[in-house]
Amino acid sequence: MNKPDYGIKHEPPAITAKVPKKYPWLSEDKHCDVCVTGGGLTGAMCAMAAAEAGLSVTLITSGGIGFGNTGHLTGCAPFDFSTLTVLDRVMSADDALELYSEGWNALDSLQNLCGILDAAYRNSGISTGFERRDSLLFTDDPTELELLEREYLARSKKIPDCTFLTRQTAHAAFDFPVCGGILTKDGGAVFQPCGLAHLCLIKAEEAGAEIFEQTEATDIQTPKTDEGCVVIKTSTYRTVYADKLILATGSQGISAMTDRYKKRTALTSIAPLSQDEPGWSGRCLLRTFGKREINCCIPGDGTVAASTVYAGSGLLTLARKTGQTSKFRTLREFIQSTLPKGDERKIRCEYSYDFFATPDGLPVIGRHDHYKNCVFALCSGMSAFICSQIAAKYVVELMEGKTSPVIGLFDPKRAF
Repeated sequence: MNKPDYGIKHEPPAITAKVPKKYPWLSEDKHCDVCVTGGGLTGAMCAMAAAEAGLSVTLITSGGIGFGNTGHLTGCAPFDFSTLTVLDRVMSADDALELYSEGWNALDSLQNLCGILDAAYRNSGISTGFERRDSLLFTDDPTELELLEREYLARSKKIPDCTFLTRQTAHAAFDFPVCGGILTKDGGAVFQPCGLAHLCLIKAEEAGAEIFEQTEATDIQTPKTDEGCVVIKTSTYRTVYADKLILATGSQGISAMTDRYKKRTALTSIAPLSQDEPGWSGRCLLRTFGKREINCCIPGDGTVAASTVYAGSGLLTLARKTGQTSKFRTLREFIQSTLPKGDERKIRCEYSYDFFATPDGLPVIGRHDHYKNCVFALCSGMSAFICSQIAAKYVVELMEGKTSPVIGLFDPKRAF
């Protein structure tokens, strides 16, 4: 017999909220300089970048804008993709630190972009809700302190205003157990990913881009030489002929392009936060260091949200059919432990989201010799938002044949 869910919602708020703007499906063939496939934040930002560069752009997406990875994540955006203990397995320490620097610059760029869009479209009813926050990477396990101190020494070479917290110094600012932590000033942000995606597309439209929803790319034919065009056949029985193609379909693109993908499930629990409750010090982003990584933030909408990732998929179906909540219990307990009124807190929303990731967990950004006139911008998972900014930054340069050492870390050849 299934357990009652006591009114807990199992769909993310971004998906169940009112859609800010709807777009038509593709009803005629199109010829353009650039076709973008994917209607999440990455696709929207890439479409805007290409349109602002003076290129004619057509964006198509199989569903609605922001209904994939973008709509399921909480809008928690730390500058760092991962930790050295994880990155050391796939790259050198120097490359990992360069990745940190690129993430920091991307966060600065994201802040500037959100400020511009919010000011320009103040009367649209859509907002990015961007707030820059400090970030805390911490552990409550004394056996992890040595690795965390190594992490701090490396980060302090590249990242400004980075402080190591001991148990004593952390106790003055945080009510929950902290054996050690790295507090980074302005090291993260919270924002509304769907709002940002819609504002990017409004700006892209003003620059001449055309946006089509409910239009899936069913077949992509790449040319044999750089002189030919890419032919994209769609589910609406229409065709897009493009000089260049930007593949920004996130985890769907990763699973379609390689059999080396890893199945993952992101779980999220959201609880209410009363108006008179400050949360923890500075409402900074929280991330646990060690075996089970948990990301937690206070988005600014009167809630606190915690997320984690498990290997495999199908957890949501299992939880709904059997009433099983053990996978969410860790998140519930984490939320309760970090807030003074934790014992009284009720969970408002719990949901999971299956996605696919590369073996090393990094995005796929760049060009591949086997796919002429195509640029990959495949970002998925918890770090997708910072990766989206990086992809948008380089996408026009990539279409022109340019590259950079940082983009080399995301080279499609490593994943495919």
